[in-house]
Amino acid sequence: MKTELFNDLISEYSHRYPAGPNLWSPLKSELEFWHRMRLFAALRWGLQQLPIPIAEARILDVGCGLGNSTRALLEFGVKPENVLGIDLLPSFISYAKSLNPAVPVRVVQDFDDWPREPFDLCIQCTAFSSILGNERRRAVAQMMEKMVSDHGYIFWWDSLNANSFAGGDPLDPRALFENSAVLGYRCVSLRPSIDEALRYHGKKTALIARVIKKIAGFPTTHCAAVFRTGRLRED
Repeated sequence: MKTELFNDLISEYSHRYPAGPNLWSPLKSELEFWHRMRLFAALRWGLQQLPIPIAEARILDVGCGLGNSTRALLEFGVKPENVLGIDLLPSFISYAKSLNPAVPVRVVQDFDDWPREPFDLCIQCTAFSSILGNERRRAVAQMMEKMVSDHGYIFWWDSLNANSFAGGDPLDPRALFENSAVLGYRCVSLRPSIDEALRYHGKKTALIARVIKKIAGFPTTHCAAVFRTGRLRED
């Protein structure tokens, strides 16, 4: 499959962010602040699901953008030389490289350009919500599965719906990674949930949370999921 598949996405992002890489600052946007917090929490949860030593894991970050997700991985003990970030936009990759020279990053605009190195874990953080149509999403999902062979792992973090310019339709990673088994799946709000706000206040909090959620609380907007590749077809 050639670059033309993603020309519209490259054009869309180049049009939306012509000023360069100074984007999505949590200092200027409360929503982005909460997204960074949730991404960090989701990565922690996702890495906890894996039976492999994190310090030894080789990780591919698909759609790494400015490198926020790759930088977050380092906080959990992943070695910089064991991570590779890839993205469609050269300006994003250039900025990510300037911030994290120890972390390899690469411009990939064609499936033929994808890395050939083996990986233990392949992650994507809000990349699929910018891809238009399930056909192309499945193609990227299949490539991610290929990157980790038959017994690797995939981490997903994204919104429950695609961006408006990508169709705005629902996203369900379980329907995209058809050759992988679900190890963990959870839907969350960007902001703290009622359960999280009450978790340190005793055993009765589950009942209290169920009552409160009927009248208050933030709606779920994002999904975190962990998969293992090589699922048996009969399951």
